[in-house]
Amino acid sequence: MNGYLIALIVFLAYLGLVFVLKKTKWLDRHNMSLTGPIIMWRTQRGRDLIDRIARRKKVWGIYSMVSLWICLFSMIAIMSLLLWEATIVPQVKSAPSPELILGLPGINPVIPLGYGILALVVAIVVHEFAHGIMTRVGGMKVRSLGLVFLVVPIGAFVEPDDKELENTTRRKRTKVFAAGPATNIVVAGIMLVLFSSVFMANVEPTHDGALTTGVVDGSPAAHAGITANCVIVKVGQTVVTGSKNITGQATPDRGPGNLTSVDYYYKGNLKTTTMVDGIVVAFTADGFAAANSGLKTGMVLVSLNDRPLYNITTLEDVMAANHAGQTVNLTALVYNSSAGAFINSGITFVTLSDKYDYFAKFDPHANQVAYKGVAYLGAGFLTLGVDIRDANYYAELLAHPFKGDRSWGDYSTSALRLIALPFLNLEPIRSPVTEIYHTSGALAWMPSTPFYLIANSLYWIFWLNLMVGLTNVLPAVPLDGGYIFRDFIDYMLSRTGREYSKAQRDKVVSSVVTAFALLVLGLIVWQIVGPAL
Repeated sequence: MNGYLIALIVFLAYLGLVFVLKKTKWLDRHNMSLTGPIIMWRTQRGRDLIDRIARRKKVWGIYSMVSLWICLFSMIAIMSLLLWEATIVPQVKSAPSPELILGLPGINPVIPLGYGILALVVAIVVHEFAHGIMTRVGGMKVRSLGLVFLVVPIGAFVEPDDKELENTTRRKRTKVFAAGPATNIVVAGIMLVLFSSVFMANVEPTHDGALTTGVVDGSPAAHAGITANCVIVKVGQTVVTGSKNITGQATPDRGPGNLTSVDYYYKGNLKTTTMVDGIVVAFTADGFAAANSGLKTGMVLVSLNDRPLYNITTLEDVMAANHAGQTVNLTALVYNSSAGAFINSGITFVTLSDKYDYFAKFDPHANQVAYKGVAYLGAGFLTLGVDIRDANYYAELLAHPFKGDRSWGDYSTSALRLIALPFLNLEPIRSPVTEIYHTSGALAWMPSTPFYLIANSLYWIFWLNLMVGLTNVLPAVPLDGGYIFRDFIDYMLSRTGREYSKAQRDKVVSSVVTAFALLVLGLIVWQIVGPAL
């Protein structure tokens, strides 16, 4: 049965049950209320636990100050990210759907339902309990605690006494609001350390070889059945122990345009195929040599200026030996569907472009005066048509996400890549990636199924706690960051030395806070509608 149909039947059954429970007043008898289809269960239980935890006031006092700094830096970071994203919106061809903006399991297609519900429950529980603990540390009452249900438990809440919270000091109130998002961010950090440094640091490749992370459409590899996440272990007579074995020097049994055998593992199974050897056109740039000559993605470049092209290094040598504007001989193969094989493309020559002109158009920041007059094809090439890495690539990426970073730019790029793992199809970690590795080291005893179940859970608890924390520090009421920002503006007004009546101060604070809330809303909406304008 279709999964969506099952979900619809379960949801309709839930609505029917809610209707019956409401009609029979069962919800009222058990201190439950409805907000649409959502059940909110309020209870006094748990307040003693919060009171016991809150007794160490000195520890929580230090933590509250740390929380304020975490929220401050996070607020600056997320606002900087939103402003930066606003500047690149005109370059985005398609806008993210509203579902992608909402970080809700079952609605956001990127978030897996099971892991997402678990992570969201953890995020909301730690968020709300942090508010409750800091409320009691500040000497204010907690009216009730509760759970939120929508088919399954989707969160929790802690209700402080609103009047006491409003009438307390600005300092205590700000600490209450900061505790929730800061704790989410702290939990996210702990989960990331467990995911990367404990779990993913204890896996290693099942087979040494070259990992395919992408395959060029129409290439020899694609026609031979090679896909992403294969581990190539042998090409011809050459045993492949890493990516350099494929991209390195030619061997006697290999040559551009000739057939060669390839042994590879996919989903743990060893397979053998045959394909045309050589460097493959991965892309061409309009207006430059390769495209002008008729070369297209997937073609095999056999020779240039009568020199066989065994690898990318050979191509670079040919370029260095010639100059821009020079016309040289070219031999390339193209796949013929009727013959079921690669045949001569009929392209016989190419007029080389200027490397400086190419970089001036596509990568001006990396351009150099030394590129002027240097021969260039204006295209990208991959051996066999596969983008390859060493077999331990994914393990290294996940175990050491910030390895080699030196600048804020490096750390920012690595952080965004870490958050984007679901979009790269690396989270949740599943087949065929799981078959590439096996557990090792301290976790060698653990079977792969529970290992990846825990590892994926840790990642999603990290991911959703980070999203909940960063979203809640935005300076927009009714988010926690909005209330923190409101009290900050109120504090700054009190430090100006100018006398304000309460009505005047409230008016100024309200105006500034409203303006920032509209700015945040505008930046988010701009990401959705901007690409369509």
